[in-house]
This record gives sequence, C-alpha cells and structure tokens, in this order.
Amino acid sequence: MSFFQGLRNALRPKNVSDYTREIVESGECKLALDIGCGNFSPLSAFRPRIATVGIDAFPEAIELSKKKNVHDHYIVADILKEDHDQNLRQFGSCDIVSLYGVIEHFPKKKGYELLERCEKLTSKYVILETPHGFVEQGPEYGNEFQRHLSGWFIHDFEGLGYKVYGVTGTRYLRGYAAGPKFNFPGCILLDEILSLFLRINHRPKHAFNLVAIKDVRGVPARLSVEKPRAV
Repeated sequence: MSFFQGLRNALRPKNVSDYTREIVESGECKLALDIGCGNFSPLSAFRPRIATVGIDAFPEAIELSKKKNVHDHYIVADILKEDHDQNLRQFGSCDIVSLYGVIEHFPKKKGYELLERCEKLTSKYVILETPHGFVEQGPEYGNEFQRHLSGWFIHDFEGLGYKVYGVTGTRYLRGYAAGPKFNFPGCILLDEILSLFLRINHRPKHAFNLVAIKDVRGVPARLSVEKPRAV
C-alpha cells in the first residue's frame, strides 16, 4: 500500500462496516439476521465471532450468496409476507437485524412495516443503510427487487428513535449507485476531500447514504428515585 493510499484510509470517514463493527465488538451479540442479504454483507467480516442468517426473497441471490459463503444459514422468503419466528428460533435469539441497502426497495408505507418487523425480530440492535432521499435505480442484474421505490430522510429514522450517521461520500458529488455524479477526472477524490471537510459522519444532512442504528432496549434510566424524607 502506498503512503497516499494509507493516508486516504486513515482519514476516511466511517462506513457502514465500521458502525457494524462497533456493535459486534461490544461483545453482547452472537447472532445476526441480514434481511435482503444479496451476495454481500458487512456482517461476513465478523464470522465466526457471530453467526449470521441471510434472508432474501430472490432465490438466485441466495444461491450466489451460498457460493460466496457470505452467511452461515439461509432462508428464502419475503420478510413481510411470512412469519419467520419459528424458522429463526432454531438458530437462537437474534441480537442484530440488518438492512443494508434494502428499505429503499419498498414503498414508504411498507418500509415502516419492515422497520416494525425488524424491531420485533431483534433482542438488541437494528442497523440499516439507505440512500439519503430518493435515488432512482432500476431492476439491476435482472432482479426486480433492486428497483428503488422510496426515499428516506434523517427525520424518518430519528422520529422512531434511531441514531443517524452519514456515510458514502456527499450528496453533491455522488450519483447512481453511489458512483460519481459528474463526468470529470477526480470527481470521487474531490468527494472524499469534501466528505472530510463537511464531517459527514456527524452531519448526515450532507451525506449520500444514511446509517441508522437503534437499540430496541431503549435508553437506560439515569435518574435515581429519592426516598421520602422522614418528618
């Protein structure tokens, strides 16, 4: 690795894999459920520390995922049309439910239903990544499920108790499939510099993608109850 490449890696903002790592390295998670798993998952890097289950409604995606050994277990199913509690119980209690690039493939109403289902399936964390706002995308790779049907914003998740971060460069220089928005040399490099300047992780309004994380257990109580004073 060149000095320049090493410097780029050291300075880059966090990505969804970094936020996933923080959850896994908390040491309280043993099983993760990856909904709409496709043929790649940030969770794979943390096996065998955690066991992972991949769910996808597209059988060809599951087969490709199996060939790449992305997950430990698989279920071919539509998460909104079927009850998977019994199928999942054989693997144990799910500590993490992930939606990497999934929720934007549902109409907005169905997306909220999906979030509600995810929160019921996990005992601890939901983590998701999605474009910031609506980004057009067609049925890539012959998979109709790849079409984008909704756009999501920071307030959509914060209103449901999620913490939201920005990733994958800026909204200003990224376009289709997070590639360069403009056709000039160095567009992505300029975007990386702009991402640092705008501090997209903590100022997600500038980011191309959003990462939203929720601990369904809620915030621990901090206020002590004082005993009534004796008169």
